[in-house]
Amino acid sequence: MSAEHVNLEEERRHFDALAREEGEIWWGSKTKAGIKRLERRAQLIKQALAAVNAPKVLEIGCGTGAFSKYILNELPKLDLTACDISPECVKVASERYRGYSNAKFLVRDAASDLHSPAAFDAIIGNSVLHHLPLMGSLRECFNALKSAGSVLFFEPNMMNPQIFLEKNVRFIGKALQNTENETAFLRWRLKKVLKAAGFERITVVPFDFLHPLVPAGAASFVDKLGRILENISGIKEFSGSLFITAYKPC
Repeated sequence: MSAEHVNLEEERRHFDALAREEGEIWWGSKTKAGIKRLERRAQLIKQALAAVNAPKVLEIGCGTGAFSKYILNELPKLDLTACDISPECVKVASERYRGYSNAKFLVRDAASDLHSPAAFDAIIGNSVLHHLPLMGSLRECFNALKSAGSVLFFEPNMMNPQIFLEKNVRFIGKALQNTENETAFLRWRLKKVLKAAGFERITVVPFDFLHPLVPAGAASFVDKLGRILENISGIKEFSGSLFITAYKPC
């Protein structure tokens, strides 16, 4: 399935149902290993935004706020606007973070109606672009960024054997809560699309060998081993995720 041929109404129904029935939109955000993954990603966001005081950030595809929690913990001065196409997800997130004066959650289609021209220092997302029409979403993000603003995304790596299977053998993907529309990315192709959307200083780095199903007692060891593998040429290409950074020209 091409990322440009996404049925957003099907995506909305899928995530509405998960939010109502499960309270989360993906099982992997609740395990010990899954939480370690989210914590690390929030730390990478913090590092990337270290030079910006009180950054104004838009999180697209926020779901029920599973990633938002760790971003808010790492960046207490953050001004966070988070959005999702699913009203049920936004309802859960808004209730969950009602005590945070620096966070608001909105129903928005990140592919077409962010309604925020040149408003944000950064736009972030955890496993969201592979659910969206890619070029349209990147252009919408480009328009919503301030001059020299950045996008910071984490996406599944199609080179990873499990990711390849679940994105291309649909009954496996369905068992793992994948939607019919979602895909994964090859990093060199993603870099080309980012460039075509107008971004510069683009990096797409393979990382993260820690699977959410790793038992809690082994999560720290596997995480440390994975960070070693991330630095080995060739092997790192088969990691589970891609960390994407790109900047709007000044």
